[in-house]
Amino acid sequence: PLSPRAAGHEAQARTAPAGGTQRARRLPGGRLMSEGEGSDSESVAAVGRGAGERAGAKTRAWFNAYGYRCRRGSAGGTRSTPQIAGGGSSSSSAAAIGAPVPALSPLSEGDPLRSLELSFLSLSGVDDSVSPRTLCDISQEFSFVEWGVNFRAEKQGKEPRYASLAWLRQLQEEIDRRQQTGKFAPIHFAAHLGGEYCVDVLKGDTSLVRTLWEDYGFLRIHLCPTRSHGVNSSQLKKYLASLKSVIVALPQVEFILLVSKETRALTFQLMNDCQPNLAFFYDAEEIALNGGSPSRTSGTGASGGGAAGGGASGGCCSSQPRRPSPCPHPGIHCGYGGGLTVDNLTDELRRIAKVVSGPRRPVWVDLESGLRSSGAGRPDEFDLGKAWACIRTVFDLDLPRPRPTFASR
Repeated sequence: PLSPRAAGHEAQARTAPAGGTQRARRLPGGRLMSEGEGSDSESVAAVGRGAGERAGAKTRAWFNAYGYRCRRGSAGGTRSTPQIAGGGSSSSSAAAIGAPVPALSPLSEGDPLRSLELSFLSLSGVDDSVSPRTLCDISQEFSFVEWGVNFRAEKQGKEPRYASLAWLRQLQEEIDRRQQTGKFAPIHFAAHLGGEYCVDVLKGDTSLVRTLWEDYGFLRIHLCPTRSHGVNSSQLKKYLASLKSVIVALPQVEFILLVSKETRALTFQLMNDCQPNLAFFYDAEEIALNGGSPSRTSGTGASGGGAAGGGASGGCCSSQPRRPSPCPHPGIHCGYGGGLTVDNLTDELRRIAKVVSGPRRPVWVDLESGLRSSGAGRPDEFDLGKAWACIRTVFDLDLPRPRPTFASR
């Protein structure tokens, strides 16, 4: 039987992922943690919390001004937006607000973007350097934003891009607080599972997914069964029946499977018998790592290492990540990522619109490496300034934004 919290999610599945009351929780890995229990990740969070909250205060000020000005925006022919200063780190990118810029002209009649329906702008790799309160503030204003949280047992709370369990509890407490005060709007989260977490789901274990759904409100689960994500992918086909059993057992959760040469033994079989809560993700970086045709160049072929190496693929302007056509089944939700940055987001959205081509085919895009910055003492930090620039790009393009095809129904 469903727990009271899970029953609440079942009732609210058409509106939003939700938080709930505090109690002992089953953490990723199966162990129960009580409310008062500490951990090594607690101390990690305590260190990051101060910086995250300081950055959050600046960003919330920016958010308040930007959201207000955007709501007033087009009345006077100009839209006042914050100017992003140099794409610095989250603690330095909450820049000057309010320099008026001309309103964007409407998309031309033949522009492919006119037909692109964007369900989510997924910003992944959030970790302890980012205040959960800031994420909730942004989500309440921009419903197309989704936050991707990486899960991998040996890295959780120990490396950048992997939030600690203490940070997840802070996030849940913030969502609970907003629910209780009535200041709540849909907040979208996706869990990106690698390593043993991914393997457990492939083997048919539903416990982790149920925990993420019931206790933390994750409605999308991104499975990454590749070597680069710590999974032995040599015999994925043997997991076909067990993975399908998990997908069928949890119809309220959308499962996303990474599509590449490495995973084709699994993905192609699932495409032939698609479930309504199954989605596919095309990552240009994974395609490059697997020896596909990662890019199209005007001259000699460039190596794929630039795209896979960290999102700042500005070296060769003639190189473009490969964007394959989506799964031909019209009812299947598909997403694209890899090689996306603040600078090329508009152009890549246009290229994605061309390969999708059909109307009424919502897709999402996912950025991770393109949102990172390096600085003194911060070798790999989630950059809120870059995240804001991407949000502003999508907002200003005014793309058609349907309700997400599955996750918020």
